Order: sequence, then C-alpha cells, then structure tokens
Amino acid sequence: MEYSNFEELVDDIKNINSEQNYWMVRTMGGSYFDEFFNGNYIAVGYNAVTLADIKLLPESETTAKEVLKAMFQDRYPNLRNTGYPVAQLLRFSRDIKSGDIIIIPSSGASNVAFGIVDGEMYEEEYPIIDEDHHCNFKKRYHIQWKYNTIRGSLPPTLQLMFNSRHILSDVKNYAPYIDSIMNDCYVKDDILHLVLKIQTQNEVSLDDFCDIKAISTLIEDFCRQNDIPHEDALIMKIQMESPGWLRLSTKNIFKLLAFGLFITALTGGGLRYNTDQGFELYTTGIPGAINDYLDRAADRELINSAARAMDSLKIKSPDDMKPIIEILKAKNEGRRDY
Repeated sequence: MEYSNFEELVDDIKNINSEQNYWMVRTMGGSYFDEFFNGNYIAVGYNAVTLADIKLLPESETTAKEVLKAMFQDRYPNLRNTGYPVAQLLRFSRDIKSGDIIIIPSSGASNVAFGIVDGEMYEEEYPIIDEDHHCNFKKRYHIQWKYNTIRGSLPPTLQLMFNSRHILSDVKNYAPYIDSIMNDCYVKDDILHLVLKIQTQNEVSLDDFCDIKAISTLIEDFCRQNDIPHEDALIMKIQMESPGWLRLSTKNIFKLLAFGLFITALTGGGLRYNTDQGFELYTTGIPGAINDYLDRAADRELINSAARAMDSLKIKSPDDMKPIIEILKAKNEGRRDY
C-alpha cells in the first residue's frame, strides 16, 4: 500500500462539525418518548403561541422575552410563572439548529435515544391523537434518530447529564462522550478518534488489556515499512467496565486510521485467532498490504498477543470503518481494471 493511496482514505472519514450543539429534550416524564422516537421528531407545547408568533418576535433576546411574556399572560392567564416557559420556548425555537445533536430520555431515563436535527422548526397543524398518539404539541423539529440504547450502557460521566430537569438542556459539555456513542471513527477539530467497543461480559484481566499494546507495536512497524507518518503518540481514554470502550485519539490521522484497519483485519476482515486451531487467514475483508503484512512480514508473537486481546475482550470491529474499507476495495479494483 503506497502512502499516497493510504492518504486518500482520510477524505473518506466522517467529519464532525465542531460548531454543532448538543441538547437533551425531556419527553414529559417519558410519556412521549416512543412518539418522538417512532415519529422522528421532538416537540414543545404551549400551542396558543404559534410558530408565526415566534417568527414575528424582535431579534433582541431581552425584548423578545418581554413580548413573549406578555403573550403568555394574555393567552395563559392561569399560568403563575411565565418566565420559565418563555425562556424555554425561546431557546427551543432559536437555539436549536439543523445538524445539532438531540438526546431524549424515556421514563426514568431507562432508555436513551440520540439523533440529529434535520431542518428548521415547523408546525404540525393537525397532530395525530388516538390511543397510540397522545402528543398534541405542534412546534416540532424533524429528527434522524441514530442510536437507541439503555442508560446503563452509557459511560458513567454521561449519567450526570440526566440530573437536569429542564425541558431543554444544553449538554455540550458532554460532547466527547456523546460523539463516541454515536460514532466509532470520526474526525473533529483535525483530530481522529477511534472508539473500540469492548463487548465481553467477563472481568478484564491486566494481561488481556496490555495485549492491546501489541497492535500499536505492529502498526509502528507497518508504518515504517510503508513510509506512513507515525511519530505522534496515541492518546487513550478508557471506560473500562465490562462491556466498555476505549477511545483512541491523535492528530496523526494516518497512524490511527491504520489502527482501525488493523482492528478490522483482526476481528473479521483478515487474520483471525482461534485458541484451538491457531491462525487462519481469510481472503475476504481488507485487501492488499495489511493482510499481506500480517500474513508474511509481521512478528508472529505480536500477532498472537494482538489477536488474543481481540478475542478475549470481544472488541467489535468499528462500524464506521466499513465504508472506508469498501472505498479502499473499490479503489483497488479500479486500479486493477485500469
């Protein structure tokens, strides 16, 4: 694999916009979680204040709050404290942007869904109300839901996010954890992140964990042989419960991309390790230099250690590597055809 060919793959890695924001939206105690998720939207109430009303508000936030407060006092005369709903509605309508990340919790936050805002706020004139649909909130955003999981599977730090009881909460402080939940190979602020999901239910031994170092050693050698930059160190952050995850990051995109390709090769795209039968080389998966290197040029004991770590920890092949590998295969096929 020539370095110039390897360099082309960088453009195919998912790039996350560092300007996007992250919001947690409550679902009325979980009552609307299924409706939001199955209907692909989030919504806010106070239907007497319409989208047209909001669009006519002054640009100044202070003035807009005063106008909106007067509107609430007129249309919701029994509402004692209008300050809170005014602030939340204004934030919902003005601060959420297309491309932002949305998190919604179910009842007790036992389930959590992650999605992306797709488009501007709209008004659903006739919400469906029947035995399966109870949400009559008209002001909505369309959401492309990307991930749905149980709260217990999230990193411990992310659990603190659910302490907020606001209708809409800014959770951008948790961005690194949310990014790693929704993606397993991505670039953000010119730094490549690779998230390895550890799926074993067993206790992780120190030996198994330390065997991951063998992968790094193999990559250093592979990069040297193929003139790929490899000087920068890989930074690793760990959520080490079982199951858990490792997040590797570096500005040396080429080195960590090679790491992801090696992981894919070792977990299903190339060399597989079996404690009873030894090593088997599979022809499917990553073509070219990496499989050839693992099969012929690499230190066998290092491969043994690396493959054993993958097997013991049950590390899942990063899903976001699959389109990159398909692009690599297509480029290789194109060169052969040419």
